Amino acid sequence: MKKVLIIGNFHQLGQKVYDKLSNQYEVNLLDGIDFEDVSVYADNLEGVNVIYTFLGPHDVDLQISAVIQALDRVNPPLEQFIMLSTAGIDNELTEEVTYPDVDNNREYLNQQRYAVKLVDEYEIPYTILRPVKIIDNLSGELDIIDEGISMQYGHVSADSVANTAAKVVEYGQFINQSIGLIER
Repeated sequence: MKKVLIIGNFHQLGQKVYDKLSNQYEVNLLDGIDFEDVSVYADNLEGVNVIYTFLGPHDVDLQISAVIQALDRVNPPLEQFIMLSTAGIDNELTEEVTYPDVDNNREYLNQQRYAVKLVDEYEIPYTILRPVKIIDNLSGELDIIDEGISMQYGHVSADSVANTAAKVVEYGQFINQSIGLIER
């Protein structure tokens, strides 16, 4: 049985993915910890095959760096890494955006880009989720936008993001891809 570690619960995404996967995998959700403290991951990484990170919005680069350092120390049988980032990291948005709870867009996007770079350089199969503004309620049909394709800024429900994240493991979708998520 695959062992899944979910780190963080931004927009309740960690809990939503936990609920979707826990009936078929061994799943652990880490929340309410110091995500920049390498030592908090050691016991939780033992035997882990899949990592999800739902961190943010601030200091994601430092938090992912701590996860990577812990992975190097524990060396679990990791097969996949799924990371929540944001639309805009690839300059794909067609308009200027004000991100919720973010004072400095440039710094925020640089932190996100660096965190993605760390995951990419870890050289295991990964999926980067780049949602637009996450909201609580479904606002329409989900569009999945490939990396490098322009997209508008809008809304996507937390449920759509969680469903997409779960599909990565359940059905092997979106491997080694960075995908934009928006509902229309």
